[in-house]
Amino acid sequence: MNFLPRLGFVLKEGFQQLLRARGISTAIIVIVAATLLQLSIFLGISRVLDKALGSAREKFEMAIFLAPASDAGDIKRLQAQLAADPRVASVKVVTKEAALQEFRKDPEIDRMVLALGENPLTDSISVILNKDATDRLDDLVEKLKGDRAVEEVSYGKGEWETVSNLSRLARWVGFFLGGFIFLTALFIVSNTLSIALWARREDWILLSRMGAPTWMRWGPYLWEGVLQGFCGGLLVVVLLGAARHWAGLLLQKYGSFDFLLALSSEEWWSLYQTLVLLGMILGALGAFLALQKRWVKELQ
Repeated sequence: MNFLPRLGFVLKEGFQQLLRARGISTAIIVIVAATLLQLSIFLGISRVLDKALGSAREKFEMAIFLAPASDAGDIKRLQAQLAADPRVASVKVVTKEAALQEFRKDPEIDRMVLALGENPLTDSISVILNKDATDRLDDLVEKLKGDRAVEEVSYGKGEWETVSNLSRLARWVGFFLGGFIFLTALFIVSNTLSIALWARREDWILLSRMGAPTWMRWGPYLWEGVLQGFCGGLLVVVLLGAARHWAGLLLQKYGSFDFLLALSSEEWWSLYQTLVLLGMILGALGAFLALQKRWVKELQ
């Protein structure tokens, strides 16, 4: 029966403490905001990399060059075989005449073809792969290379693995640096909140002597940390929103590099929500660690 009034006291007291200690609260909000601003860089880069990699996967293509001796029956057989494979999104036959016309758009190649006097190309099959199939193609490639109608199979395996490895490395480096920044900020927030807690130690002792349960004594400080983290996250969202707006205008005006802000509105909102949530977690963890100080436990 007394739970709701006590909860109300915890929420009200935490909010009032935020307003009473405006200097310390402002310092913590700025620390949280600075931390989240740095983390937003790593999160943004990670999301852009994921989007670029996903886009590359959607355009990933395999070229199957047919042997000169292959006939229409071989082409139909290969088309049916590929269309039935779940890793294949679409299949298109490219005749050697169509391929030659495409190559002759380059003046250098056109001169070489004219000097050669014949079409050196062969018919081929262009295969668009599903974006989730690019890491498990070895058996399909081996099967195609063993077919008598196939002369060569090309799908840029080395280039794809290089891009994937670089993306993975960048993500792990970002994760490591982001974690280091978060832990450093957590240490600073925790020690700053310890100072605020020491200034209110008499209130803590009074609540303890009145028989208040632990959660009621801890609650205001944890709630205050959550509010400070929320304010820090909100500040970063406002700054990023303004930076995104002005950077977009400048990039479009001076150099057309607006692709650097290529995240969709949904992805930006997801990033904003993540930053606010991280700010609240940072504030709550900082308050919790401050409450774990040895001198705090001795007051109970």
